Amino acid sequence: MGTLNERSGENLLAKEKTKHRIRIIIYIIIGVLIIGYIAYWIWDSIRNKEYHTYTVEASYDKVDGNTVVYKNYGDNILKYSRDGAMAMDSDGNTLWNGSFEMQSPMVDCCDDFVAIADESGKEIYVFNGSDSGTKIDVPLPIKNIRVASQGVVAVVLEDERSNTINLYDPYSNTEKLLVEVPTNVKTDGYPVDIALSRDGQSLVTSYLSVDNGVTDSKVCFYNFSEVGQDKNRIVGGKTYDTSMAVKLEFIGDDTLCVFLDNGFEIFKNMKQPEEIHSEHFDKEIKSAVYQKGYVGYVFEQSDGESRYDVKLYDTSGDVVLNTSLDYEYERVYMEESDLIFLSEKDCHIIKKNGVCKFDGVFDTGVKYLFGTGSGDTYFMIDDKMIRMIELKEEERT
Repeated sequence: MGTLNERSGENLLAKEKTKHRIRIIIYIIIGVLIIGYIAYWIWDSIRNKEYHTYTVEASYDKVDGNTVVYKNYGDNILKYSRDGAMAMDSDGNTLWNGSFEMQSPMVDCCDDFVAIADESGKEIYVFNGSDSGTKIDVPLPIKNIRVASQGVVAVVLEDERSNTINLYDPYSNTEKLLVEVPTNVKTDGYPVDIALSRDGQSLVTSYLSVDNGVTDSKVCFYNFSEVGQDKNRIVGGKTYDTSMAVKLEFIGDDTLCVFLDNGFEIFKNMKQPEEIHSEHFDKEIKSAVYQKGYVGYVFEQSDGESRYDVKLYDTSGDVVLNTSLDYEYERVYMEESDLIFLSEKDCHIIKKNGVCKFDGVFDTGVKYLFGTGSGDTYFMIDDKMIRMIELKEEERT
C-alpha cells in the first residue's frame, strides 16, 4: 500500500487525465460545430446564389418552323408538330422520333412515356422513350388524353349524346381496351378535364352541366384496383355549387389537386379519396402553376404596393412561399421547385424559399426555357436557335 503522498499524487494525475480528455472532447465538439457551420454556409451560399447573366455552352440551329411545339421531357427536350415528334438530349442527339399526320396534336408525358393524339381525330401514338411509337385507333373523336408511367392511356371520347372515358394498354398482345367508363351528358355533364395517376390505377374526372341556366360542377374519382371493382370503380366524388373545377392534376403519386375558378382543393388516398385542404380566394387570379409537390398562384395586387402577390403551397396545403412581384410577365411555370417568369426577353426565376435565383435579360426573344437536371444550366429556345446556357453571377459589361 502506498503512502498518503503517493495516493494523493495518483489522484491528482487521474484528475489531470480526466480534465485533458474533457478538453479534447470539447475541442472536437467545437471543431465539428465549426466545420458544420462552414459546410452549411457554403451549401447555403450555393443554394441561394443569385445570377444576373449567362454564358452559351452549346448551340444548335433550329431547323423547324414556328408550328413546332417544344416541351421539357425529363432532362431532355420533346418537340412535336402535325407530322411527327422527336426527343433530343443536351448534346443535340436524337433519342427517338416518330412520324404521324395530325391536324391538332395534343400531348401528355409521364416519365419516359409520351402520348400524342389528334384532337377530334381518332388516332393516338404512344412513345416509350426508345422506339418509333405504337398506334391506337379509337372509335370516336378524341377530346382529351393522359398517359401513365407504364404507357397506359386514358382518353375522353366525344359523342353527340354521351361521352366515354376509355383506358388503353398500347402494348397488349390481345385487347388494348382495358376499361370503359361510360358517362351521360344529361346526368353527368360534359367532361372538362381528366387526371390519371402515375401507376394508371386512379382516374379523376371533372364534369360541367347546365340545367335551366344553373351551372353545376362535380369531380368523380375512379379506381381500377380491387378496391374500385368492389364499388363499381367509383370510390368518391364531390359536387360544387359556387365553384367550377377547371383543371385536375396529380401533384404526387397519390395526391390530387382540383383547380377551381376561385381556389383549389387537395385530395389524398385515391382508393378512399379524402379532402385534406380547401382554399378559396377573394383576389383575382392571374396565373396558376403546378409541379410535383407544389401548387402555386399569382394574384393581381390591388393596393398599389406591388403588381402581383405569389403564393406557393405544398401537398398538404401549407404555404411555403408568400412574396410579391413588381414586374410584368407573359408566362409563368414551374421547373422542379422554381418559379420561372418570362416576358419577351426578361426572365426572373424565384426559388421556393423566396430567393431570386435569376434576374436578367436575354439577347434574343425566348420562347422556351427548360431545366436540364443541373441547377445552373437550361435549354433556351428562340425562333432560330436551341442553346444550352449556364447562369452566371457577374454583371454584364
